[in-house]
Amino acid sequence: MTTSPDCGHLYERPSYEQPGGRFKGTATAAWTVTWTAPALNDGGTFTETRTTEFTAAVHEVQVVN
Repeated sequence: MTTSPDCGHLYERPSYEQPGGRFKGTATAAWTVTWTAPALNDGGTFTETRTTEFTAAVHEVQVVN
């Protein structure tokens, strides 16, 4: 089993200039599952993908040099 990757995004400016004062985005997660049922001599692989739209208000931007 492997660990999940870190996810993130760096906003470089506040969202007040965007329509509705928020950034729009989409989050997508995909899982691939491999399964076996030895007693039934069966198994397989399938992938499940889920997508969700979101908005994010960004009110402050800090920069460290």
